[in-house]
Amino acid sequence: MKIEIYDPAMCCSTGVCGPSVDPELVRIQEALRQIQKQAAEVQVSRYALSAEPQAFVANAAVAELLKSEGPECLPLVFADGKIASKGSYPANEQLQAILKEAGIEVALAEKKKASCGCGPGCC
Repeated sequence: MKIEIYDPAMCCSTGVCGPSVDPELVRIQEALRQIQKQAAEVQVSRYALSAEPQAFVANAAVAELLKSEGPECLPLVFADGKIASKGSYPANEQLQAILKEAGIEVALAEKKKASCGCGPGCC
């Protein structure tokens, strides 16, 4: 199975850099890491608009969506050549369902939000 992600323009290949990191980028990066760890047969490719524009042109579906909808359609996620998600990253449950359709079982744990350990409303 092949998962391809066409990311919007970001500061680095994963967007998980800089002083203010988007938690959604952290989540999808961790989910992809878990998939690759648990299911070596899944090939994951990520393309960043700012770093690899040729990949966006080479994929006819991506090029057409960018032409018709603009960069707001990003991120685009394809699973075996079919659009799995447009305009946002798929939730972990959606990724698991996509993989399950291909006969691949993975466990994608949600990272728990850090807590200061104090009671409600005191932070």
